[in-house]
Amino acid sequence: MEDNRLYTLQRRNEILRVLKEQGSISVNQLAEQFQVSGTTIRLDLTALEKTGVISRTHGGAMLSGNTEREPLILERKNKAEKERIAAKAVTLISENDTVLIDTGTTMHALAGALAASSLTHLRVYSNDLDVLRILEEKESFELHLMGGVIRNGFHYTAGNQVIAELSNYHFGKMFLATSAISLESGLTTANSDLAAIKAAMIAASEQVILLTDSSKMHHVLFQRFAELEAIDTLITDSGLAGEDAAALGARIRSVVVV
Repeated sequence: MEDNRLYTLQRRNEILRVLKEQGSISVNQLAEQFQVSGTTIRLDLTALEKTGVISRTHGGAMLSGNTEREPLILERKNKAEKERIAAKAVTLISENDTVLIDTGTTMHALAGALAASSLTHLRVYSNDLDVLRILEEKESFELHLMGGVIRNGFHYTAGNQVIAELSNYHFGKMFLATSAISLESGLTTANSDLAAIKAAMIAASEQVILLTDSSKMHHVLFQRFAELEAIDTLITDSGLAGEDAAALGARIRSVVVV
């Protein structure tokens, strides 16, 4: 049953990728491409339509205006905001902590801030190759790379091996990134495999600290991986509107704006 569910999620993620490339496609084309029945494809399209990322058409589907492609690492922006967020995040880390660090450019900023900090003894777990590469200059840090298949263009390991490894751990503090955040849909990302890893990271952590710049607000991507209530602390930048900060503060224990 779990394998069937995983295959369904993978197929739907691939359908979304096809729609992002082509704009629209028919049920018959999808059924032929994935070697499944038209009924199965219609169920997939109905599920995707409920997330708001596609719109059904007669005999097929088209991409909705409410979805975005997950940007490659080199395409990501807001460097100054991420550096301010990272500098604040470092103040939440104590000597001899064991921390889990997610993947993404905000996490790279966190790694840079940690490398420049006065902290000398820290144990860091991550599936992001660049996070650990940046931290290598801190020779007294103990660095752990969680194994898995490297996702090309994104510089992190993914797959069931990472999730299985996470199930053996309990982290005091976890630093989380998100591709999108909204009051209605919570935290979302464009990739189902990445969403599963993020959910496993949250489950393995006592305190979840979300680092995200304000440009991610009011966006929704394909796969939800957490509700806002799963976050203990949100650190974001001053571009966040006051009403958004208040709404987030009603559902997240601590909202810090830098």
